[in-house]
Amino acid sequence: MNQSAKNFLRKLFLVVVLNAFSFGFSHSGTHTQQTKKWILQEASLVLEANFISLIGQQVTLRELKTNSIVHFPITDFSMEDQLIILKHHELSEKINRFHNQKVHLEPTKVKKFSKLKAGIGLVFLLLIIISITLYFGVSKVRKPALISLFCSLSVFVIIACAPEEDDIPAEIETNTPPPTTEPPATDDSTTDSTTDTSTDNPDSSDTSTNNETNGTLVDTIISHFEDYSGVSITSDEEYFYINSFSWPEHGMGVGITSWQEQVPIPQNYTGDNSWVIPLYPEMADEPLSTSDHLLKGALAVAVNGVPIFNVYNNRGENAYLIGELDNWGGHFGRGDDYHYHLIPTHLEETVGTNQPLAYALDGYPVYGYTDETLDDAFGRLDSDGNYRYHAKTTAPYYMPMVMGKITLDPNSIAPNDQIYPQPVQNPIRPSNDFKPVDGATVTGFSQTGTNAFSFEYTVSGTKYYVNYNWDDDCKFTYSYVDENGSTTNLPTYGAIADTSENIEVYSNVNFCQDVNLGDSNYAVSDNTSTSANESTETETSDSTSDTSVTGFSVSSENSNFTLSSVAVDTDGEMLDAYKCEKKTNGIENSIPIAWSNVPEGTGSLAISIHGFPNPTDTNSYLTLWNIDPSITEIPYGEANSGSWFMGPNKDGASISYSSPCNPSGGSTTYYMTIYALSETPSSLPDSDSLEVNYTTLIESLTEVTIIDQVVMKYVSTSN
Repeated sequence: MNQSAKNFLRKLFLVVVLNAFSFGFSHSGTHTQQTKKWILQEASLVLEANFISLIGQQVTLRELKTNSIVHFPITDFSMEDQLIILKHHELSEKINRFHNQKVHLEPTKVKKFSKLKAGIGLVFLLLIIISITLYFGVSKVRKPALISLFCSLSVFVIIACAPEEDDIPAEIETNTPPPTTEPPATDDSTTDSTTDTSTDNPDSSDTSTNNETNGTLVDTIISHFEDYSGVSITSDEEYFYINSFSWPEHGMGVGITSWQEQVPIPQNYTGDNSWVIPLYPEMADEPLSTSDHLLKGALAVAVNGVPIFNVYNNRGENAYLIGELDNWGGHFGRGDDYHYHLIPTHLEETVGTNQPLAYALDGYPVYGYTDETLDDAFGRLDSDGNYRYHAKTTAPYYMPMVMGKITLDPNSIAPNDQIYPQPVQNPIRPSNDFKPVDGATVTGFSQTGTNAFSFEYTVSGTKYYVNYNWDDDCKFTYSYVDENGSTTNLPTYGAIADTSENIEVYSNVNFCQDVNLGDSNYAVSDNTSTSANESTETETSDSTSDTSVTGFSVSSENSNFTLSSVAVDTDGEMLDAYKCEKKTNGIENSIPIAWSNVPEGTGSLAISIHGFPNPTDTNSYLTLWNIDPSITEIPYGEANSGSWFMGPNKDGASISYSSPCNPSGGSTTYYMTIYALSETPSSLPDSDSLEVNYTTLIESLTEVTIIDQVVMKYVSTSN
């Protein structure tokens, strides 16, 4: 074989190898993963990671730095990231479903050739090889060899491509899905083009027909709300009524970046003021667009009793996109009422994935996300032919149209009209002058006592608090402070009256008559730091404390551990008799203090009275430690005489108590705290010391266990 033939064969071999390599490494899809910085607001963490999966309410990520797998509840993420997670999940589900369809319905096909065709093919393949050899090896027969090569290639290609038998599956699929039927259509606009293959509770969809008795239907509806103790259902022949206080069992507020000074108050959605839902909904002749209507009031009520408003607020803005919603899809209205603007899909963790999450006010149930094809109202017919709405990850996220028959409030005008009837809110504070707080992010909300709460927001790294409570006489007290207890230069606007001195009091007798949360308590937020707790506790009268105690008393939110003083009146103000005490040998008479119900396991008690004259300073008015747990009071003027140890007065000049005294006028806020400790901190001296003030005491508490603590906040006003 001459050199040119060898070169040709080398080139031919190279082409074949390159094509084989290219084919082997080519594919029709991509395997890229999207790297993102995820914002976890609950943990104040920014995590750079790849999304892996969403199973139930748990998000799985792969952290880039450590390549480790981490898991977080979806509600820990910001609302923006939650929506991105849901979109990733939706895309993954579609890809998996498409793959399964390919596997189950379009199995791999292979060609089957007869032995005769295979034999003929081998003959012509041999002729091709001989023709190539002769063409390059014998110059005299190049022309006949070329003709032979061309003919042999042509016949070989025809034999290879011509079908002799039908294509058959490479393997028989034995797990094919069952046949499905198209659900009956009631209207072209509401017909679902796909089949409902979900494993729904067969009772759950019967709310749109009257095929079952009224009693069975109501029992089914009640079962959808039974996971939440704060909700009850009543009914008559036409409607069922949702009774609740719109007080969810999850967090509130955290994650809001566009806050307008509202804080949550329970609402009386009961009795004549409950939510009215048709038992037997009917399709409207013309669906009503929720982008042109119903920007006021609710569209649905969740199974935990919290109403769900249009995602477009009363200004026509997408409440989610502008940062008005917390990590649970809700916020507070002008009546300080908590409500959602998104379907609370996080409730599926409690009720399950195939149960209604809400009922629309037209009577149709609302479910979470689905892979089924939805109509223009984000709804579909289920396998029983009953209509339901679903949540989606694209705006407006649920119910672009109301499909059922409704009545509009005759006193409202589109687009700010609303469905009639609806409950009314019971606002405590006038809010017409409330304004957005620039740069504010809501970072915490916690219960600090019986009917007492602390609302935390952060501006430029500084934490601020709205502390509020109400007593048995329906007197509401709101106080506004920063993280150091200061009441000046707060980034609030209309929420504080010009003459309020940052403490406002309102009376609403109807509220106490209407709203009774019973023994239920709001879960304490993990976002509140120890120092914030000490500076933001709000006072509340404790009706369960020892009836022999007079004056002002406060109990722990964890137990009946109670702190009291007869020197403070029931409104939390220091009595004149205990102000501006005269010094005798540098010592002032100390305030009378009493406590009861010391927690079991307490080895030592400590007491401090402190205040914050400005954001950077702390004043210590009384510091005591190594108090025996058997002791229950310090009588008036006896702080220097007990079997415990004592720190300096406010000036640091002598071992003594400092009494409130404001000769220049105004008022001062004080915080008295009693600590039940496992033992006395070892760093504290075994004697009175001028070196141990409030700051030193707090630092030492890190060495021991704080079994419980009670904070009493009171005010001293100059005469």
